[in-house]
Order: sequence, then structure tokens, then C-alpha cells
Amino acid sequence: MIRYDVSPTELEALVDKHKPGWRTRAAARTAVLRKKGKYKEASSIWGEIKAVFMEVQGDGKCCFCERKFDGNFAQYELDLEHFRPKGMVRKWQRPKSLAGNGIAPTVPTARNKGYYLLSYHLLNYAAACKPCNSGLKKNYFPISGEYDFGGTDPMRMQAEAPFLLFPLGRLDVDPEDVLSFYGFLPRSRAGDGFLRMRGLVTIVFFGLDDVLGRKNLMRERATAIIVLNHWLMRVADHGDTGAAVQVARMVSPTASHANCARSFKRLFYADRAEACNVVDDVEKFLQSIS
Repeated sequence: MIRYDVSPTELEALVDKHKPGWRTRAAARTAVLRKKGKYKEASSIWGEIKAVFMEVQGDGKCCFCERKFDGNFAQYELDLEHFRPKGMVRKWQRPKSLAGNGIAPTVPTARNKGYYLLSYHLLNYAAACKPCNSGLKKNYFPISGEYDFGGTDPMRMQAEAPFLLFPLGRLDVDPEDVLSFYGFLPRSRAGDGFLRMRGLVTIVFFGLDDVLGRKNLMRERATAIIVLNHWLMRVADHGDTGAAVQVARMVSPTASHANCARSFKRLFYADRAEACNVVDDVEKFLQSIS
């Protein structure tokens, strides 16, 4: 994950340009939902602005796993995800792998109504791939604090202490202060405290380290490291300006797996011998998978 640095004002302007009048219609729908006291609609309109979030997130990247979907089919591969679920929030069962880390998610009240007042809030949206959104996130929203289901502004709801990271704008911490990579595997960058917990939960929640369950994701990251190492060697050993352009492209916000690439680039310049070991391990991994 990386941060996509867009301000609320910029986001509103992009929405207004893409779909004039959408925010007025969204406000009207929110007023109706407030009267109903829950999310219930025959149809929705947030899909009309999915393209805005796809553009903001590197032209078609998943906000959680950083897989990138190009071309006209990207709109079918990505959902417009509600970070705080619009419907009833389900209890997230902490996996055994996270035991002993002090991670104790708050249990949501039974039959809660979810964050229905945020159904049309721009700061509650992000574009996510179907495996991350429909397959994993669903209606879960693990937090450490108390649920604020009546909240109307995500910028004022950080006391909930979400375990998951939100990568758009400055609403949350920079994901790269919490997550980094060693090779193609993510790790919590924070040494201790709640930021470490957030990193560990985000990794496990989205299967970012699930070698078997998310094989394509691992393959893409591993391949990126091989390619990036080639260009970095060309720059370091030959001063190749063309290779430098390729390196810059691979670590840019629009690149797939930018956090992984940036982590490897740091390692390459800090400890080239260790970077070579990582490349050897990555090559063995690629040879071992079908």
C-alpha cells in the first residue's frame, strides 16, 4: 500500500468534473437514509464516480494490494469500496497467527446498522480489486476503540482506532510508515505499539503475505523485483540514464506494487549483497510455482 495524496477539495473537484451534480444527489440520498435509520436503496449511484478513484489511485490500482488493471477491463476488475461498511458490520475473528501481539478487535454490537450515513461520503471510498473487497473485506471493519456508527465525517472518527489502513489523502497515516517489504513479502515497518498492530492486521486481513492463496499477487511482486534489479544494476554499474527512467517508472505512484519496489530499491543501495540474496530467493520462488 502507498498513499494517494489527494485533498478533499481536489477530490470534490474531480467528482464535479466527472459527474456534475453527483454530490447534490448524494446528499439527498444521505438525507433519505438518515430518515430510514439504515442503508436501504433499490439502486445506488456511487458506481458513477468509480473512475475518479481509479484515476486518483494510479490509473487503475487496487488501494490495498496494489495490483494494477489496465485498459477498458479495469472498471470490471475494481469495485468502489466502502472503507467503513454501509451495512451491518460483522465481527472479525482474529486469526491464530496474530495471537500474542496484543491485538484485540472490538466486537460490534449485534444487529448494528453499520455506517449508513457514510454511504455517499467521498472520504469513505477507495477503488479495490474484487479479491480484496468482495473476497476479503466484505462487511468487516476491525477497530481497537469504540464504534461510531452515527458518525458523519471520517476525518473526525479516528478515535475508533481502525486496524486497517486507509490510503487516500491525509485522513490516515502514510501506509509506507507502517508497511514495507523484504523481497516480495510485506512486513510491519513499525517496531512496536499500535502502528505495528495495524501493519500486522492489514497484512493478514488482505492476505498480502498469502503465498498460496494469492499466488498471482506474489508472482507479480517477484517479477517486479527481478526487473527492477536489472535496471538498478544498469544505473549503478553503468550510469545508464535510460535505466534510471525505468527505475523511476517502477517506483512511481502509478506503478503496480510501488511499495514493494521502493523497499527493494532502498535495500539495493543500502546493502547490495543482501539485495542479491533477495533476488536469488525471488528467482527460486518463481521457479517453484506453477
